[in-house]
Amino acid sequence: MIQKIYCRFFLISVVFILILGACAPSETPLPTLDMNAVFTQVAGTIAMEYAQTALAMPIATNTPEPTFTPIPSPILQPIIITTPTAVISPIPTGPTPIPRNSATAYGCYNAALVADVTVPAGTNFDPGDTFKKTWRLINTGTCDWSGEFKITYVGGDLFGTDTTKIRQKVGVGIIADISLEMVAPSGAGIVVSNWQMATDTGKLFGPVLTVSIKLPGGTSASSSSTCYNATLISDVTVPNGTKMNPGDTFTKTWEIKNSGTCDWTGEFKITYVGGDLFGSDTTKIRKFVKAGATTNISLPMVAPNGSGSATSSWQMADDSGTLFGQIFTIQIVLQ
Repeated sequence: MIQKIYCRFFLISVVFILILGACAPSETPLPTLDMNAVFTQVAGTIAMEYAQTALAMPIATNTPEPTFTPIPSPILQPIIITTPTAVISPIPTGPTPIPRNSATAYGCYNAALVADVTVPAGTNFDPGDTFKKTWRLINTGTCDWSGEFKITYVGGDLFGTDTTKIRQKVGVGIIADISLEMVAPSGAGIVVSNWQMATDTGKLFGPVLTVSIKLPGGTSASSSSTCYNATLISDVTVPNGTKMNPGDTFTKTWEIKNSGTCDWTGEFKITYVGGDLFGSDTTKIRKFVKAGATTNISLPMVAPNGSGSATSSWQMADDSGTLFGQIFTIQIVLQ
């Protein structure tokens, strides 16, 4: 830029001098050139051009730096976990279902006693009397029973009958009456016969079904051919009809007399024969009891689930498992 100004200054000066020389008459002497004036005029011209040039140039302005507005951080919302609403099925109403005791099952087959339809325990008969014993059972397993299934003798006196086919189909959950024609045996006192359901191949399942009758005469006997017998003297604890809540624990004690002619060893047992187990099981008496002596036999028990009356039946058995004597029953009322 400075070089351009000086070049213009030089050219203007030269041109100005030449013009003055050309225009002046030859006979008139040239005036003395006032160089200071020339320079002053040239300087003014240059200053004016410089000013015009400066005005033509764009004026630099300080552009403010852009202001950045901070982006607000997102507000974290709490994560809401929705738990599905449980659908509660209505509680079925109706009779209290029969408990399903898995301990009495064989595979998918099982049964439970609903009621003794005929011949309650202790019914009086004379030797030779005929009668029909009927048990009402429910199929509590997961497989049907065919007509080839049997009601099978498992102990006590045969009462003149034997293992017999049921000759009816019983579906799962169905209640059926199972009957046997019987004859009261010779003898005296309490006589017992024990039976159980069996598959068509003879596999036992379900509870032991008992018929107990009373014959006229002296002592009790399970059959006329044994020297073992047992008679209930008293209920020492938990009399029949005692009220309990499901899950209550208690000890049931019977006072029992060895009313036979042979002693009992510690290997003899108090044996479950029907009803609800009450959380107990067949147990050795672990004591020696002479013929004619009296002893207390106890079992720890637990009140079962349910409501209303619940019963458990037990009987003495020798060291080989053969049942004999009177059936000992405990009956409680669940609240």
